[in-house]
Amino acid sequence: MEIEKIETSLVINTLEKFYSLLSNDHISVSQFFDTLPKVANFCINIHPMYNNNSDFLILFNHVYQLMSNLHQKDTINYLNQDNILKFKRYELLSFLEQFEVSIIKELQFNLFLNIHNVEMRSIKMEHVKSVTDLKNADFSFKKNKRDALVYIYSGEVQQQEEGNFDFYIAKESILESKNSLISKLNQFDYYKRDRFYLEAKLDSLKKRQDIRLLLAGSSYTMCGLFEKQMPLPARNVAVDAQDLYYSIKSIRTALDYNPNITHCILSFAYYFWGYDLSLSTSLYQYKRVTEVNYPVFKDKHNFSGVLEDRTQTFLTSITPLRKHLFLFDKLAEQQIKKIKESFVDAHYFPYPRVGSAVLKNDEQTNHQLAQKRAASHNKFFKYQSTVEENKKLFADFLEEMNSKGVQIILFVPPVTEYYRNYINPDLISNFYECMEPLKSKFQFTLIDLFNSDQFESGDFYDYDHLNDRGAKKLGKILGKELDI
Repeated sequence: MEIEKIETSLVINTLEKFYSLLSNDHISVSQFFDTLPKVANFCINIHPMYNNNSDFLILFNHVYQLMSNLHQKDTINYLNQDNILKFKRYELLSFLEQFEVSIIKELQFNLFLNIHNVEMRSIKMEHVKSVTDLKNADFSFKKNKRDALVYIYSGEVQQQEEGNFDFYIAKESILESKNSLISKLNQFDYYKRDRFYLEAKLDSLKKRQDIRLLLAGSSYTMCGLFEKQMPLPARNVAVDAQDLYYSIKSIRTALDYNPNITHCILSFAYYFWGYDLSLSTSLYQYKRVTEVNYPVFKDKHNFSGVLEDRTQTFLTSITPLRKHLFLFDKLAEQQIKKIKESFVDAHYFPYPRVGSAVLKNDEQTNHQLAQKRAASHNKFFKYQSTVEENKKLFADFLEEMNSKGVQIILFVPPVTEYYRNYINPDLISNFYECMEPLKSKFQFTLIDLFNSDQFESGDFYDYDHLNDRGAKKLGKILGKELDI
């Protein structure tokens, strides 16, 4: 079915309106519910025109699924949970954008403007056929189906200007989008910060060829080891909730960037063998894949979802047409570069962590919180297929590190007596059943600090993470194990 240009511009303009509405971070569940039927009706109406467009069919099927779940009694409660609505919005936005971009790519854009009102350097010239001062406007190619006419105006559109263009964009709204993007980038959420932090630490190794020691793993390394305290020039590439797969990914990436690294300290908790971040069902760990590790490594491991267009969440405040015509991506790159520069030589926490939950809470609370924390780890050894995958993964990794002459030091992190009391003993015995065969085949050091008496309650920030005082102790213990 041949689509007229007026129909194409109408579809894009409607998509832009939906995108603007749904990208608003202040949208409520009721507003989301009100918008969905409108999106659904729009998709039904344009289905005859775009039923051969694969991106449209993906959007259509996704909206159909959302509408099917709309009237289930638990849906509102589900969406009211923390971050669920945001995730659902981003999911729908990604499909809307994917479809709109597929249409936009078929057009040639001709911009008409008052040159004095718009900075030319903000225009993405590779996507623009022509830029013309409105005084010299020539509409002779207006009927060409591929030529889209865009009017960049300031103030109000004059009556004589109405109807001459396919798209109207106010200069003031471009500046508003720019400010919104900068604000969004500077308002860190937990995942965005960790992504930029990890990228900054890894990228810094391209220049810092003097780094000899890599500190890797999960939050036990992130919290528990300071770069500046180590006896060798060190870089800490650990982030929260990291599993074995992504820890090894970090180490290999670091070695690609800096082959001069000779030592690596890796936190290896008892539950690590059965832990696969990409198979987790919790929203928090889901987002550790989609918004931290995938954007950094472009590797989703065993994650079954589609991720390609869901990682640039800091650009969701900008509509697809504006992203196509203006250099918002370059602006984002400049802002991100500044953010990353602040992370390069910094410790993960920019403030002192000197308190202790153990000392602050009463005995009953300590037991309750420690039991809850230990229970979240005890479950992992039941995932036998993950255990087997991780055993092979780690054996291959050790063989590679031995061949490269990189000294590997593993440490089981110290914990409080409260946490220790609730860990399943089978988790510990199974840990060693997996580790012992590797010790006879490969060169590495394992330091088990789980029952260490070198740490006291005041050294812990919570029940299994050290505060700054405890981190200094850990650094001294592990530093002595380095062959230097």
